[in-house]
Order: sequence, then C-alpha cells, then structure tokens
Amino acid sequence: MASVGIIGLGAYVPPNEMSNEDWMEYVETSDEWITTKTGMKKRRIASSNVCTSDLAVEASKQALDDAKLKPEDIDLIILATSSPDVPLSSTAGIIQHKLGCTDCAAFDINAVCAGWVHALDIGSRYVGTNGYQNVLVVGSEIYSRILNWKDRATCVLFGDGAGAAVLSEVKEGKGIISSWLMSDGSGSSVIEIPSGGVRTPFDSDEFVEGSQYFHMDGRAVWNFAIEAFPQAVNESLRKAGKNIEDVDLVIPHQANINIIKTGMEKLGLGMEKTYTNLHKYGNTAGASVPIAMKEAMEKGLINEGDLVVTAAFGGGLAWGANVIQF
Repeated sequence: MASVGIIGLGAYVPPNEMSNEDWMEYVETSDEWITTKTGMKKRRIASSNVCTSDLAVEASKQALDDAKLKPEDIDLIILATSSPDVPLSSTAGIIQHKLGCTDCAAFDINAVCAGWVHALDIGSRYVGTNGYQNVLVVGSEIYSRILNWKDRATCVLFGDGAGAAVLSEVKEGKGIISSWLMSDGSGSSVIEIPSGGVRTPFDSDEFVEGSQYFHMDGRAVWNFAIEAFPQAVNESLRKAGKNIEDVDLVIPHQANINIIKTGMEKLGLGMEKTYTNLHKYGNTAGASVPIAMKEAMEKGLINEGDLVVTAAFGGGLAWGANVIQF
C-alpha cells in the first residue's frame, strides 16, 4: 500500500463567540461550574443562515490552499458529521458542489465525535488506489442547532466548527502508519437524538417533545471515555509497532479537560504531551480533532519527524486513534 499522509490542513470556526457568562441568560449555571466541570470558557455559534456544509467549505478551502491544490484535483470527499445539513442527501455532496470539485465522489460517515478519526483511516485506504490520488477528509458540525438550550447538562458543552485535511501519497515511512477503530452498539443510547428517524418519526404517537434534541448520559460517557481514550492510543501504537515513549504529541477529542487529564495520566504522559483548545471552542464533536491539529501545527507543536496520535471517542459508542509520522 502507498504511504499516505496529510499534505494540507484547514480549520474554521464561526465568528460569533459565546462565553460561559452568556449561558446564564438561558439556564441556571455559572462560569465557575462550567470551567471546573469541563475546562470550557467560550464556544463559537454559527449564524442561523449558515449550514454545516458552509463551515466545511471554509475549512476545506484552507486545506486545499495549504496543499497547493485546486478543487478539481480532489478525487474523493469524506465528511464526518452528526449534524448534517439535511437527513438526505449527503452533506458531502453539497460540499462538493459548493467547493467546485467537479469530478469526484463524496459521502458522509457518522461516528459522532469519533467521526474524523474514522474518516482519516477510510480516506488513507483510498489514496494510491486506482482513480484516487487526493482525498479530502472533513469534520464539520453545527451542534447549536441540535441541542436543547434549556438542558443545562448538555447545551453549555458544545460549539460549532469544521476542520479538513487533504490526504495524498508521501515519502515511505511517513504519514498515517496505523489506525485502530472500535464500536460498541450496546451503548448506542448513551448519546443519541431519540426522535426524528424511522424508529420514532416526529408525527408518530410515540414522539415526546424534547426528544428531537441531543441527549447524553453524562456519567456513562465519563466512564466510557476515560477508558476508551487511552485504549485507542495504546492499540493504535501497538499496530504501528511503536511505544508510548515514542509519542511526541497526542491530539485528543476536545470533549472535557478532566477526561483528557485522566486519560493522559492513564497513558503515563504529562499534559505537556497534548494540545487542548476546548477552552476557546467547547466540544466541536467530529470537528474537534482536526481543528486542534491545525492549531497545534500553527503553534509549532508538530514538526518534521514527530510522531503524533489523534484519538477520539463518542456516540455509537465509537472510538479510535490514528498514528501519524510527520
């Protein structure tokens, strides 16, 4: 198989910023409570006329510029999202049209907050096969539209944003050297939007007001995430033939600073070995890893020769990690 790596990165968050204090107008909460429980201070909220595809396009344009490619150079677009523009057709197809990628395939995947890590693995398997030279992998979310703004247990946690990477062939030994993905469908109800699908349509007798919004069992997510995060890192390193001592930087899903601290402790790594930006953006779900990677790159935290692990966990339940040699 070809050696496949990231040749271009992009990230975009909407300009409208919402602080912890702003949330006090909507629910009974406080800056101290949110900061202590999550590490979050601010998040970005998309305007009402902006869609998930629009954020994705902005991030993708940056990634294409970084890769020095044109839209028509892309052979495949893979979008990781759990907040699509519409239930169907594919939001990836909408992105394709808006970007002007005139001759390529496009499809969505949904592994919720672990989506981009999954999409990166999928995209890496296409590059170098017949007809696929450059693959655009995007994570884009507008969770502000699927949250119940009266549910203080969830509404303060999330923000909107998008991240994108262009994958292409790189020098042998570089790029994505392993991925490890896992799912446990027995936990599918831990994070879900209960209504709106074929199980409980909005016009069914079983529909209950409020069930059209994002629901999460916070305690169950904590118990899952503090084990899934370090497991994904360790298993992906094992597949790569690497040890934890070889890792220069871990870029985790930006769900909660306490989950990240606990996971890093279980890995035997200090917080200086990771990068976090959730204090600025909250949890941007499937977009959080590429946004954080782009910022880490800009800050000089990722350099030639570094071994970086991206890890994510979320609804499904789904989790996984990628090992990338820069």
